[in-house]
Amino acid sequence: MTGRSVLLIDQDQLFGAALGTLLGEDSFQLLPPVPSVEEAMKVLRDIAAPDLIMVDPWGIDPPRVASELRRLRASAPQTRIAVLTSDTSDSVLKASLFAGLDGHLSKSSGVATLRDALELILAGDAVFPPRAAALVAQAQQPQGPTPADLVAATADLSRREIQILGCLLAGQSNKSIARRLEITESTVKMHFKNVMRKIGAQNRTQAAVWAIQRGIGPLS
Repeated sequence: MTGRSVLLIDQDQLFGAALGTLLGEDSFQLLPPVPSVEEAMKVLRDIAAPDLIMVDPWGIDPPRVASELRRLRASAPQTRIAVLTSDTSDSVLKASLFAGLDGHLSKSSGVATLRDALELILAGDAVFPPRAAALVAQAQQPQGPTPADLVAATADLSRREIQILGCLLAGQSNKSIARRLEITESTVKMHFKNVMRKIGAQNRTQAAVWAIQRGIGPLS
């Protein structure tokens, strides 16, 4: 797998140059970085969709971070998008989660950790810090759904698809889910595709929020 294109949205030009050097060693093609979501939107209108967009929300007015990330997501629905930032606040992490992005990474990560995370995101996984699960859980209804509500909400899902959602909430990767359920990774991906279509989710984060809101818990 070579020449995977990456668009970086970051006001820090020095970081962009350093990242380009690091990614270039791993057969990524870093496109010329842009300083804002607005500039990225202009670039995306003129080029083929990149394989990955990484964005640092630093510099965006805090009240606008969530809306800017949603706007970016809507402009490139088929592209993998991740936040790459030094901001450790829950507010930015929540914005990443509920904008439907595919990852939230720290600029303080080691080179090997960052490379591994990018490979996972490009392979279709969602990569978020461990505390993201607690933030997603806050999206639950104030009073949990009744068993009847759960049956009604999941009526269109098969038993296996509900198990897949439970594994997702447990933070398991496709490979781990395949081992757990004794099926192939391609079958796991097929189930995820079916679940996403049935519940109208664009990615795993949205699927996790949907599941929690309807009383589905992690598969223990």
